[in-house]
Amino acid sequence: MKHLILVIFSIFILSSTLVAEPTISSSGTFLEERFGDRIEIFGIKFKGPLVLCQILIAILMAITFLQSAIDKIVDRKGNLAFFESHFATSPFNGFTSLLLSILTMMELMGGLMLVYGIYYAFAERATLWIFYGFVLLALTIIALFTGQRLAKDYVGAADLIPYFILLMMGIMSMY
Repeated sequence: MKHLILVIFSIFILSSTLVAEPTISSSGTFLEERFGDRIEIFGIKFKGPLVLCQILIAILMAITFLQSAIDKIVDRKGNLAFFESHFATSPFNGFTSLLLSILTMMELMGGLMLVYGIYYAFAERATLWIFYGFVLLALTIIALFTGQRLAKDYVGAADLIPYFILLMMGIMSMY
């Protein structure tokens, strides 16, 4: 009986919390209503909170993918040995050198697009190049995910999902 009362009480509390509508006071409580185009951090003005989020995601992804691409360039022999052993029993066996080159170029181009996009966001106050970088890196992660799944490295494939979700959030925040 105690459990039934607890369940009913929980459902009542949760349903009233989830159904509650936010109210807007006449003084304006939303960030954009209060500050408009005046969001400023360390003296740098941002068009709005979404632009700030797009730039921060772009910084994180640029660091991640540029480091990965540079590592693949600097230690190509080590990365190629890893790819050959990792994809030995997959349909990609025999294509690892080509695939490593394609992956390196995709990571490098996506990372550089984001770096340029960050500059462009400050210089022109537009995040178009960040959008292009996000799309290219999302395609890169899809390629990585496909390779991991075909190599039966399910844990490695699952590790890519948070990056993909972050990129999707960045893309969806554009519009």
